Amino acid sequence: MKRWIRVFTISIFAFAAISLVFIQFTQTRRTVSINDNMFNIGVTNAMDEVIKQISGDVLLPDGTSNAPLPDSVPAPTFRYQSLDSLIGEHLLTNGIDIVPVVGIYDESQSTLLYASEAGMERDLEDSPYRYVFTPRDAESGTQYYILLSFPAAQLFLQRNSNLLAYASLILITIIIIMFFVSIRALTVQRKLDTMKSEFINNMTHEIKTPLATVSLACEMLRDETICNDEESRRNFLGIINDENHRLRVLVDTILQSAKMSNKTFRLNPKEIDVHPLIEKVAQSFKLTLANRGGVLETRLEASPSVVVADEMHLTNLIFNLIDNGIKYSTDAPHITVATSVEEGWFRLSVSDQGIGISKDDQRHVFEKFYRVSTGDIHNVKGFGIGLNYVAQVVKLHQGHIALESELGKGSTFTVSLPVD
Repeated sequence: MKRWIRVFTISIFAFAAISLVFIQFTQTRRTVSINDNMFNIGVTNAMDEVIKQISGDVLLPDGTSNAPLPDSVPAPTFRYQSLDSLIGEHLLTNGIDIVPVVGIYDESQSTLLYASEAGMERDLEDSPYRYVFTPRDAESGTQYYILLSFPAAQLFLQRNSNLLAYASLILITIIIIMFFVSIRALTVQRKLDTMKSEFINNMTHEIKTPLATVSLACEMLRDETICNDEESRRNFLGIINDENHRLRVLVDTILQSAKMSNKTFRLNPKEIDVHPLIEKVAQSFKLTLANRGGVLETRLEASPSVVVADEMHLTNLIFNLIDNGIKYSTDAPHITVATSVEEGWFRLSVSDQGIGISKDDQRHVFEKFYRVSTGDIHNVKGFGIGLNYVAQVVKLHQGHIALESELGKGSTFTVSLPVD
């Protein structure tokens, strides 16, 4: 997918998602507003009917006499609690199935005469649902209110459109997240495909180089004049041996790196003296260093120098670190291999005076297929799996690896392995 297509797709999707969220919130607010209005209208209509029905009745608290008032015709009466069922019936008739707390308030005395539920007096006094009514036995100028207080939890359920809106918002958010995760996955996949293509190209060049060198050496050995020269003959046989070893290490690195991805992979550990192993690997770079006028210095100071490790993988680890230092040296390579034992750890460090590694690249050098940018150096080839392989080998040996590097001044890789 081209970059502009990816940017265009993300922009369109982001616009659509933001628009959808805006529409959803607008519709939700409108729905909530309509629901609130309908609720308030329903309550008002129900209370109008209740007040119309009890208008002129005698107000009697529970437990008092139901006798008619003096000098009057017996009037209809009702007790405080009879309001509860009456209001509930009319609310239900108007489509409201929430049972409110009912109160009666005397405005002239600023007194709450009745509350249908204990502890709700403050809520009733603060309630916006106030309805004036005048019982028959009310004194002149006295104003009574019927107060209603609806439980907040039930009102929330009444506005169930909010729940749908929140659910929609959550689903939209999930869709947006999954979209960007998918885009990221596609980007990573594309990057991996590019890396694999580069890996195949680099692998072809890396393998062809030693094969070409071996082929040339064989051709030279066929020359009778060279065959009769013992020194030249040994020199070309040495080239063939070195290139063959180099080719074997390259193939082993590729195969073993693939095997290490398998969770069933196991090492074959045994006690190994690391110093002879380092000398052996260093010897294989003798011709390469001689051709470039370089030097490999060893400072083998570890005592003891024996660790429990897999010999083949430890050999490949050392080879990869030295080879990496040589490849990324612009002038005559100067490689230093040092060992020491510190606080129960066997430390192996490989230093070079090459181009160094930037801070950004240092975070990725141990990733598979990742290759450090070489700037103006175009002859540096590699698979992008050497340092990843090294990191895997160190991890399998329960050790750790550290990198210190500065652009233009070289790099130092330090491998720490446990000493039993």
